[in-house]
Amino acid sequence: ASVTYRSGVVDSVADVMNEDDETEDGDDDESTATKLSRLWDLNRPLEGDCSLELIKFDDPRGQAVFWHSSAHMLGCALEKQFGGHLGIGPPVEGGFYYDVFMGNSRVSDAEYSRIKAGVDDLRKSDEPFERLVITREEALEMFAGNPFKVDIINRKVPPGTLTSAYRCGDLVDLCRGPHVP
Repeated sequence: ASVTYRSGVVDSVADVMNEDDETEDGDDDESTATKLSRLWDLNRPLEGDCSLELIKFDDPRGQAVFWHSSAHMLGCALEKQFGGHLGIGPPVEGGFYYDVFMGNSRVSDAEYSRIKAGVDDLRKSDEPFERLVITREEALEMFAGNPFKVDIINRKVPPGTLTSAYRCGDLVDLCRGPHVP
């Protein structure tokens, strides 16, 4: 969904963006309406006077949310089956990917069916995406074992602020959301 607030109510968490997303809060070329309009989880409570637009898959924004949710499911399967450190998992035109560092190990084409089975198992479990709002300090503690996430937190989440993460199955990852229900 897309939510446009009529007042100054906007998300109060630091925006953990994709590495290639250089937009910073406070850019002057963004209209006030755009600043008050945000993609929003369907199961997340609204925070003020707003209008709501339901977005379908035929809208590029709906595709981006679907592909990003799919990336989290892939990340969960990769982390569960291969370990390693997840990097970023953004939607891209026509799909998604998830960076994962596994040292000297590699994932081969032969393991594709195993990865797909892990994603299918998660899909069949019907576990919802759960949004978590956490402090910077909680995020640093939660992701202390992943140097890539610690780097993102240190660069994108100012001290004393909140950020968001999403739980999907066994995976908890830094994320601004939203996700499919």
